[in-house]
Amino acid sequence: MEEEKKEKATNLELLRHFIASAIIYGIILLCLIFCPAYYETIEENSGFDYTIFFTVFYLGYLLIAPIIYWTVRPISVKDSRNMTIFGYFARQFSKDMPVEHFLKGLEPTEKEKQAMMIVFMQTFFGVYCVNTLCNNYLPSFGYNLDFLKVMFEQAVQYITAGSGILSGIIQYLNDTGDMWIKLAMTINLIILAISYLSDLDLFKNKIKSVDTTPLGVISCIMCYYPVVLLTDKFLQVTEDSLLPVNNSALLAGLNLFAIIANFGMMIAVLRLGTKSGNLTNRGIVTGFPYNVVRHPEYSMQIFYIIITTIPLYLASDMGYGDKFFVTVTTLAWIFIYYLRAITEERHLIKDSKYQEYVLKVKHRFLPWLI
Repeated sequence: MEEEKKEKATNLELLRHFIASAIIYGIILLCLIFCPAYYETIEENSGFDYTIFFTVFYLGYLLIAPIIYWTVRPISVKDSRNMTIFGYFARQFSKDMPVEHFLKGLEPTEKEKQAMMIVFMQTFFGVYCVNTLCNNYLPSFGYNLDFLKVMFEQAVQYITAGSGILSGIIQYLNDTGDMWIKLAMTINLIILAISYLSDLDLFKNKIKSVDTTPLGVISCIMCYYPVVLLTDKFLQVTEDSLLPVNNSALLAGLNLFAIIANFGMMIAVLRLGTKSGNLTNRGIVTGFPYNVVRHPEYSMQIFYIIITTIPLYLASDMGYGDKFFVTVTTLAWIFIYYLRAITEERHLIKDSKYQEYVLKVKHRFLPWLI
């Protein structure tokens, strides 16, 4: 009992952690509210203002966190990441410090890198998920479900009218392909948002470590808004969100594969649950589909890129130069996801459990092949 009492955080430690967290989260909130890249998405769309969500989230933290801290007195406060970040910046303003010590102190320690990268990761990806949900998916979620139901009823009527089962399926896939993809994306983003905005024993998603290497971070964030705007300037395949295919049967087949790819990604995210997320190690998951390949989500993402690129080669108005450009940009995007898998493994391989996992599941993307 005495040892347990010693392990509990003191009032001073709790107060320091709470104040540091309130200041850091407040600064982040102000940056988000006035960030042009995100603010423009609210202006251009009629969706819910995501800044309201984070303002309520922040106020909720200010009100509820003290109650939890002073009731539970979590041991983790003794190793507060936000206090670690404060310590780094406090060191920069130390008086009477020799120049060589000041220059040396500019480089954060590994512990400080981990603390700052975790806050960055949770902010960058958490905001991306909530912003995308509020402006692109949740406002039309109910409509999408109703649309899928109506289109299914129409397809059944089309089949019973004598047009045939195959014709009915083709019509349904062509009418609803985009809606099914949006449904899968919505589920993915909800799970990822919960994961990024939490770091709790309750959810079994405490962050053990985060990748701080430049290659790992850059190869990851370049796939997400707003950084992807810059990536698309160099690696844009097409501005058209629709598959440019006139043959209805071929279009239905491509839509089916696109749906399979997105639902494959959804299954991978669902299996990770609250442990989902980029750049972090929250614990090793070995169940399906991770017992088949080590990177099922990236496999499906690469498959989706290929499926949505094929129609561009079939477009009759594309010259050889355009097709060459499409080939290069497609291969570049595939390489980016390959690079993400490699850097992710380089980080996770430090975990002994992941080393055991690699010995059991030998292939990254395709079983028995790659």
